[in-house]
Amino acid sequence: MGGRLQGKVAIITGAGSGIGRATALRFAEEGAMLVLNDIQEQGLQAVIAATDFPDRHTYVTGDISLEDTAIRLAQTAVQKYDRIDVLVNNAGIHYIEDITEISAEEFDRCIGINLKSMFLCCKAVIPQMQRQQKGSIINLGSISSFIGQEMMGKSTVLYNITKAGALQLTKSLATRYASDGIRVNAICPGGTRTNQITEEHTKNAVTMDEFWKFAGDAHPVGRHGDPSEIANGILFLASDESSFMTGAPLIMDGGYLAR
Repeated sequence: MGGRLQGKVAIITGAGSGIGRATALRFAEEGAMLVLNDIQEQGLQAVIAATDFPDRHTYVTGDISLEDTAIRLAQTAVQKYDRIDVLVNNAGIHYIEDITEISAEEFDRCIGINLKSMFLCCKAVIPQMQRQQKGSIINLGSISSFIGQEMMGKSTVLYNITKAGALQLTKSLATRYASDGIRVNAICPGGTRTNQITEEHTKNAVTMDEFWKFAGDAHPVGRHGDPSEIANGILFLASDESSFMTGAPLIMDGGYLAR
């Protein structure tokens, strides 16, 4: 077992798949005790079973856009481990549609899962981190935090709004709580192959392999990212190795924004 997070307690949302799953497994390798969240219990059970010491970890299922779920996550961590050292706000969905076609209900759902969940989880864990006078919060931003984007003839305006909000939340909390020993940073990946993009998004115009080949070609490195690579960046932000870093986006995009 590694030790970069030895003895630390980490909450990770959206941990059942993709970047959240990769981050959970990477954190466990480095000695963290995990409190995981996802909407589906089966995925969380599988992640914990894949760790070397599953008895060290626990999970809380539920819709993370609801305040009750965020409160239960924080309470579970404190009751079981007596502290919260790391929060990774990873839960999110992708959304591709022009603004004229987005319903108010769809807007609320995407904002709720992608951005409101971050607000709720930060609100729930910051008091405990203040008592400890130490903590690290990592919000999942994106290259979409910085630019306008279109995919397959449609806009990603709604998704972009949520990721821009994640970056502003990061900066605002970082300056407000730096004196409490709480660091807040954002990880901003480029195209990373997860299950956020589905056949439904592509309107069956291309297969998933074809889509990700196209997406990879848009990056100067000539490929898309892997969740394990993004997890390594999140690990850095969670660990004391980034102790002089707060309020910053860590961009891991294969050179996409450098063009």
